[in-house]
Amino acid sequence: MDASNDRDENLISAILFVAIGTAAMIIATDYPIGSLRRMGPGLFPLLLGGLLTAVGIGLAVQSLLRFSLPWSFLGLPALATLRAMFFVMLALAAFAVLIRPAGLFPATAIMVFISTRAEPGHGIVSALVLSFVLAVTTALIFVYGIGLPIRLWP
Repeated sequence: MDASNDRDENLISAILFVAIGTAAMIIATDYPIGSLRRMGPGLFPLLLGGLLTAVGIGLAVQSLLRFSLPWSFLGLPALATLRAMFFVMLALAAFAVLIRPAGLFPATAIMVFISTRAEPGHGIVSALVLSFVLAVTTALIFVYGIGLPIRLWP
């Protein structure tokens, strides 16, 4: 694949990220935002939409400037770093949202599965195995080993 096609694909991805993130933020404004202390149902989609839009803008800037200026010259992180940050933050947010309704085991498994997407090249099977093993390990350590009163299942 030549550099021109790679640049076009990155620009199309950036446009999709910005469009989906902006749409999420617009839809989120229909719900009460609340405050950080007492979050409303619109705050989380608003924040995720803003994050998705910011990643899209960063990807667009990188795509447009890649061939005229080195990315490191701007002092901004590489796309792989932004991807990793996005998936790790998404995994943590998923854990925070799921821990009470779903329990420790499913929340941990989903968090680990999402975080494996941070680095390309991980297969689905290895991600599922890693998710299961770490969820079991977490349950053994925190619920059975330390004795924390956390539900394992819904």
